[in-house]
Amino acid sequence: MWCWLFLYLYLKSPNLILPYLATRTIRQTMKSVTGQSTFTIRSTETDQNGQATLPALVSYMQEAAWDNTATMGISMYELLERGLTWVLQRMRVEMFRYPKHREKIMVETWASGRERVFLHRDFRVYSVDRELLGQATSVWLVMDVVKRQMVSVPDFITAVEVVPGQEPLPFAKGKLPQLEQVSYEQHMPVRWHDIDLNRHVTNTRYLQWVLETLPTDILEKQQLTEIDIIFKAESTLGDTVVATAGPAEAADIFLHKLTSAETGKELVQARTKFEC
Repeated sequence: MWCWLFLYLYLKSPNLILPYLATRTIRQTMKSVTGQSTFTIRSTETDQNGQATLPALVSYMQEAAWDNTATMGISMYELLERGLTWVLQRMRVEMFRYPKHREKIMVETWASGRERVFLHRDFRVYSVDRELLGQATSVWLVMDVVKRQMVSVPDFITAVEVVPGQEPLPFAKGKLPQLEQVSYEQHMPVRWHDIDLNRHVTNTRYLQWVLETLPTDILEKQQLTEIDIIFKAESTLGDTVVATAGPAEAADIFLHKLTSAETGKELVQARTKFEC
């Protein structure tokens, strides 16, 4: 019956039916693409050695992800129009060299896989000479902005076929070791400039708090080469976050935890690796 109805409408009003059919074809055949975004390291994003900080580089990665999803109609703005938003659940970053002030970099990013409600996205950071500076793999969820709950991946996102632009990095999976021995602790009040578009503490601020819990002599004398960070719960304006850290079994590896001072809920768990 529907076939005859479409045929009748097409013969009577082809200008009405053709755009609909074109849209359906696009939705069914759209594939993910690799995105490339260029950035210049600014002075406000560097440390005392003139190198880009890891939170700044992760911000670039997320900006590149935004650019890439916008080309497919699934950026945060498109989700917010439907009462949804993207939420970063986990990220594992490896850095081989940190770019310096005024250095230009290119961030390549692509959707690397999908597992139930988990959407995987990879990143590679290059210099202008195509030197691989760092790479990262990440896991994203979709959240209802009103209920503040994770939801199933909606059809308009699953309609985009995942076609990795490069060989996917190993997915960030499995549990991190629990922090048993607390050697360092700080309390971080959540202030106005810690909040992002999702109305909770932005994940780069969490990352910053994780790193700043370590003593200055470690941050000054050693170079952060790896971080695996899991974002478990959100905190909002007026909260206080307790940041703790301690050594792991292996040398130059630290375990981290952020918790809510008000509820005791675990917000973030992380593992960092440093080299002299």
